[in-house]
Amino acid sequence: ASTTILFFDYFLTLALEVSLIWPSKWSLTKILYFLSRYMPFIDVPVNIYYLTPSVSLPHCAQLNTAIATGNVFGIAVAEAIFVLRTYALSGRRRKVLFIFGTLYSLCVVAAGTMVGSFLRNMIYSPPPPGIPGCNLTGGPFILVGLSFIIVLLNETALMIYTLWIWYKTYRHTESPILATLYRDGISYYVFICLGSAANVAILIAAQPELRELLNTFLRVLHSILSTRALLNVREIENKRLEMSLQVDTGTDIHFASGDM
Repeated sequence: ASTTILFFDYFLTLALEVSLIWPSKWSLTKILYFLSRYMPFIDVPVNIYYLTPSVSLPHCAQLNTAIATGNVFGIAVAEAIFVLRTYALSGRRRKVLFIFGTLYSLCVVAAGTMVGSFLRNMIYSPPPPGIPGCNLTGGPFILVGLSFIIVLLNETALMIYTLWIWYKTYRHTESPILATLYRDGISYYVFICLGSAANVAILIAAQPELRELLNTFLRVLHSILSTRALLNVREIENKRLEMSLQVDTGTDIHFASGDM
């Protein structure tokens, strides 16, 4: 299912990527976009291979370490894009970038440390008859759950500030473009929130062999939503230039393509 969603979204948004991302100058945002966009095409096949009968028991831990490292890095890249999106929506205020950049860094370090501790304490057993792949039967799964909670807290802080920007600056505008931007931002947060909550519940309460059920899906979800968020900002900036759109206060919508 994760593979199907990944390819479906890729071809659905490829035209936007070609027109909005490819011609732009190289920047940190563009690098983050390509990392978030294309790394899942490496991560997901490795996740699938992890479930095949050709993996020997001694190699399961090594393979899962590679998978977890890719997932942590990929989600960290996606979260960085969300931070830059919030920075752009704020009008490129350095104070906002500093605050959320610091929060982001603390969350990445904390989540990475917890996942690393989990990886050092994994327990594998031979798979049950008829079930292929690696059989992870033990380990401090609560640490992985806490790492997703930390990510969710970072996203919650970003969403609260985004809503505050809308309330303070744009709530009186009738622009359908701005309405779409904020609606999409809220929708993305809700999707990630629900997915993370379900994953935490599975990690804590499910049988050991099922506890990694949603990890690949959440990796793909972060990739899709973060790249869509960036494409939305770029698309709206293009429309603003075409329509010479201004908000009610008389100031331009302040997220230039060079920064997002």
